[in-house]
Amino acid sequence: MFLDSVAYYMMSGNMDGIETNYKSIMHAKREIPASSCTSEIENLLFATGEFSDEIAVEERARFNDMLHRLDERAEAYEIKKPQKQRQDSRFAKRTKLGIRNGEWCRVDTDGKFWFDGHQYIIDDQEIQYQPLPTEYGDYYAMDRILAANGCFYDMNYDIVNCLQMN
Repeated sequence: MFLDSVAYYMMSGNMDGIETNYKSIMHAKREIPASSCTSEIENLLFATGEFSDEIAVEERARFNDMLHRLDERAEAYEIKKPQKQRQDSRFAKRTKLGIRNGEWCRVDTDGKFWFDGHQYIIDDQEIQYQPLPTEYGDYYAMDRILAANGCFYDMNYDIVNCLQMN
């Protein structure tokens, strides 16, 4: 494919009569050869050829059979990708949760923080506040927590479970 692309690029100035692999694949997927068409269609396209009712019935049956086989091949080529769930922006999450104001608190490396004169600790199940080991030492991706509307939120506005220590 790489060499085909390079050749296409080099010949892009003079492409008369040259068909790349991509174009041949797309022609095969999108076009039906005129030789496969019925005499009715041939008469419409070229205004030539003989046409009789008996021939038309047989050709129409063969043509419909060919179209049916093409539809089956097209279904085989359709690969449906799983739908990605759209990630809301942090602002959209904040708006949806109704957070208008709150207080950001600094979280230490033990998962403890102070809010409104009380000390809290983040539940061990909350993985976003767990350290990530790196070759240079532990890395803490999140170091703040938002206290608003009686709940605690991480920096992505996901709810965090916390326990009051005192």
